Amino acid sequence: MMYFGPVAEAAHGGHSPLFDLGVGLGVLTLTWVGYFKQSERSKKSVWSAVGISAICGVFLLFGIRELLR
Repeated sequence: MMYFGPVAEAAHGGHSPLFDLGVGLGVLTLTWVGYFKQSERSKKSVWSAVGISAICGVFLLFGIRELLR
């Protein structure tokens, strides 16, 4: 939330894009691997996985943006 908050510029210097990429890819991978390994009886909604993927997409976009900067 530091990206959107009032202290975003103060935290800009110490931020690593590798953190965003690592968190985004890690959580995205764990979400979908866990989703496909569930049994049919206890299958969670696909919309939960899609929502988490959207959040991970934001992390990935910020990481790529910082790498290209």
